[in-house]
Parts: sequence; structure tokens; C-alpha cells
Amino acid sequence: YGETEFREDLKTLFNMVGADNKKVVFLFTDGHVPAGLEGFVELINNILTAGMVPALFDDGERDQLGGSCRDEMTKLGLDDSKEACWAYFVARCRDNLHVVLAMSPVGSVLSVRCRNFPGMVNNTSIDWYTPWPEDALLAVATRFLGEEDLPDKQRTDLIEHAVMVHQSVARFSADFLVKLRRNTYVTPKFYLDFLATYKSLL
Repeated sequence: YGETEFREDLKTLFNMVGADNKKVVFLFTDGHVPAGLEGFVELINNILTAGMVPALFDDGERDQLGGSCRDEMTKLGLDDSKEACWAYFVARCRDNLHVVLAMSPVGSVLSVRCRNFPGMVNNTSIDWYTPWPEDALLAVATRFLGEEDLPDKQRTDLIEHAVMVHQSVARFSADFLVKLRRNTYVTPKFYLDFLATYKSLL
């Protein structure tokens, strides 16, 4: 899967939000970027800044997609020239498409991407996810290990132990930062991976 295939999928996406007038959430994580193909992030940056990827559609496709809005524009009493139809199509895409980026702050990759692709900062609302509280960790571990073949007597101890391990790693990471001035991150994703590894080993 490369940039060509990604562009084709984006065409399908823009057909949905523009021509079909559907509201769509497009979730894109840093795991979706193949190694060395930062062009994927550039395309996302274009969507965030302009609402459309430049040169994604050829002239014939643009005329067809813009023409799909002509009837609606006529009913609204708007100019229905080619350029106006295309601008209306892009505006509809911008209104119907909600881009959600999920990226890890670990390492320098995110900061480099934010410098290279400013739309990721200028055209987004950033939510930093704080550590899960203990009751959330317990609930997730209970859900993950609830269907496993474990003795009921030990199930509660194992769940509490998983929570304790995750919280202790977070405490040691804070100590590590103070003593060695090195940042390490303990995220909910690590906790999910920890539980999945335990299930796999079990």
C-alpha cells in the first residue's frame, strides 16, 4: 500500500463527503504512515489547510464532481459556473469531513511533522490524553481478562497486579526524568499491549 493507493482511497472519501453529502470521520494514526513515506502526512496536511488535496482529481473528474452540486446551487440561486461548482463541492467536503489524528508524542517524529506540516497544529484542536485513573485501569483489565480461563480466586489478584505494574512503571518513569533527565512515556496503549502480551503468553 503506497501513496498511489492512498490517493485513490482519498478520492473515494471525497466522493462520499462531497458528491454523496455524507458526514464522515476520517481517523488517521501515526501507524498508518509507512516507513519513509511522509507524503501521506503531506496529503493530510493539505486536507487540513485547504480542505482538498491539490491535483487529486483531473479536469474531467472535477467537472463531474462539481456538476453533482449544480442542481442544489441552482435551487439556492447561486452562480453555477464550473469554478463556482468546484468551490461549492470543496466547501461541502470541508463541512462534512472531520479529520481525527492520533499520534504519539514519543520521540521526535511528531515534533518534526508539526514543523514540516503546520496544518497539524494550526488547523486542529489538540487533546492531550492524561493517564488513566486506577478505576479505568481496573475496568480495562477486568474486560481483557474476564473471558480468560483463570481460577476465580486468582483473577482479582492478577487484575490488581496488572494495574500495580502499570502504575509503578509510571512512577519509575517520573523518577527517571528527575534523576537522568530523560523522558519516557507510559501511555494507555502500553497498558493495552501489556495485557495483550499477558493473554498471548497465557
